[in-house]
Amino acid sequence: MTNLDHRTAADSIDADSIDAQAGDAVSTAAEALAARRAERRDQVTSRRGPAAFLAGEFVTDPDQRIDGAPGRWSPLPDGGAGLLVRADASEGVRIGGVLVDGEAVLYADAGSGPTIAEFPDGAEGVIFSYDRTKFALQVWRSDSDWAKRFHDIAAYPRDTDWIVTASVRPVAAGRTVAITHHRDPNPVAVPVVAELTFTHDGAEHHLLATPGPAGEDQLLVHFRDATNGDESYASGRSVRVQNTGAATVDLDFNQAELLPCSFSHAWNCPLPPAENTLPIPVRAGERNAVDAAGVPIL
Repeated sequence: MTNLDHRTAADSIDADSIDAQAGDAVSTAAEALAARRAERRDQVTSRRGPAAFLAGEFVTDPDQRIDGAPGRWSPLPDGGAGLLVRADASEGVRIGGVLVDGEAVLYADAGSGPTIAEFPDGAEGVIFSYDRTKFALQVWRSDSDWAKRFHDIAAYPRDTDWIVTASVRPVAAGRTVAITHHRDPNPVAVPVVAELTFTHDGAEHHLLATPGPAGEDQLLVHFRDATNGDESYASGRSVRVQNTGAATVDLDFNQAELLPCSFSHAWNCPLPPAENTLPIPVRAGERNAVDAAGVPIL
């Protein structure tokens, strides 16, 4: 065998090795996505899953009635992080496992006192706040009507064409975008972290990213596309990207997830801003929450 023969054989082995590694990477990514989708499906009907959410309302007045929660609820007199409930024993409200017959406090923080209210129908109440100045009572039940109807999350097959490289352009300090909510048309100004630009099928598209649940280390992109209301949930979807500070990121639309309001009418979801409406169909990611017959529950 000549030196050229040796070199060609070695090159062939290297090529085979690269192909095998690429195949392993694709297989691993597909398995990771399948595992994430299974995790999402299980989480939907969990104790605090999106289909378990029954009602939520800010308590701003004394002796306020809340849908799904017996008793009368009031802000704490000192403006503290929690709510005061007044209930008779016959109403069956328990705070920290103790039956309320008179008054009791439900706290926002475990370090202050009980944080879970139990109701006779099996529902639970917990405190929620955006800013620690106003407090809401949220009512949850894992066997809600929505949870009973839910069977699966319909999703598109994984498509590597929808893993796109997006450039990350910093935005001017203080820039915001107007976000409306599912049941509230009054826009809220939300900080913009970056503008993402990507190309698909030869066309350039732009999306605004806001801080994700993990803060500015995570980019959250709420978007609409041409599948909404037909192939996918009408109000849009979202995808999260780690903000590494690099000039580009991999924007993987296979990771696109449904908004919580696709699982229960109780949610008041932030909706994608007008700037994030894509004129193309994004056939990747989650599509709809469906029942056993494959029909969207919302």
